[in-house]
This record gives sequence, C-alpha cells and structure tokens, in this order.
Amino acid sequence: MTSFFASVSALDARERVTAALQSAWNRGSAESSPLAVVLVSFDTTPTATGLEILERAMKVHCARTNDVVLRRSSDEFIAILPATPPPGAKRVGEQIVDAMRAADDDHAHRVSVGVAVAVPDDHRPPQDLLRRAQSTLEAARGQGGDTCVGGAAAGTIPPRAPHGPLAQLRALLPKRNIDPDLKRRTD
Repeated sequence: MTSFFASVSALDARERVTAALQSAWNRGSAESSPLAVVLVSFDTTPTATGLEILERAMKVHCARTNDVVLRRSSDEFIAILPATPPPGAKRVGEQIVDAMRAADDDHAHRVSVGVAVAVPDDHRPPQDLLRRAQSTLEAARGQGGDTCVGGAAAGTIPPRAPHGPLAQLRALLPKRNIDPDLKRRTD
C-alpha cells in the first residue's frame, strides 16, 4: 500500500496539487459552495514518526469522499476540502494541531496550520486561495508554530465595534422594539 504522503518530486507534487485544486475549484464554482484549503507544515524537520502521526490525523479529519490530501513539499502538506464553510475548515485545522499534540509526548512533531476558504467563481483563479492559505500558514509560523490560523471566507471583514461620539450616544438611548407586523413593507 502506497502512502499518500509518499515522497514525490517537486514538479510532480506541484502538478498534483494544481490539478486537484483546479478540479475542486470547478466543482465549487458550479455548485456555488465554499472550498477550503488547509496547509500543514512541520515546525521542525519531520521524522518518520511525525509523518505517521500526521498521516493518521489527516486521514481521520479529512476523510470525506471528495477531500484530497497531498504532499506539497518535504515538510508541507495540503488538504483540499470541498463544500467546507469557514468554521468547519478552521475546526479541521485545529483538530490536526490537537491530534499532533495528543500523540507527541516529547513535543518533537508539532505543526503549523494555515486555513483559507472561498466560494469559487470565474473571476478569480484557484491560486488566489492557495496564496491566502500560504499567508495564513506563514502567520501561524510567525506566532511560534503549533497553532492554526485563518478560516475566514474570502472578502469577509470581521465586525468592528462601533466607536465615536455618535455610537456612544446610540448606546445611551433605549432600544426600540418594532413589531415586525407593523413595520412598513417595501417588497
């Protein structure tokens, strides 16, 4: 039985990732469903034991029929998760980090995980999603590793708390409850 983590040439790995990502992108575009990319990288040089732990973790947490897991480089792996919304993608990344921690008593096999999600369309190439995942992976490494970063959908902005004098005045005013049946209908 050949491991899906088997060593491959850099060119072969790139071709496999590109083909799998393009296929998932096309499917997501046709279905208007979110596509997640999870990049996993060892924080130190991977050992055979570390690779076995990671392979088990990814087989468990990326096990749906259309999920694809591939080796991207000597210490980096990719999971392409079709029909996966941002919270689900983030959870997969966190589960991989947690699984590595649980199976690693000597802290020698820790990983950083970067997650990116987008709803594919004809206006952006799938490489944009891969670049976003790479950026979140680098952010995880920048935080010292052994963590998962990312998971927000493309184009989303986290809500900001209102600020300024007008927001302060609104906070002081009593909230009005409007009966939805009495509210003016515009449709």
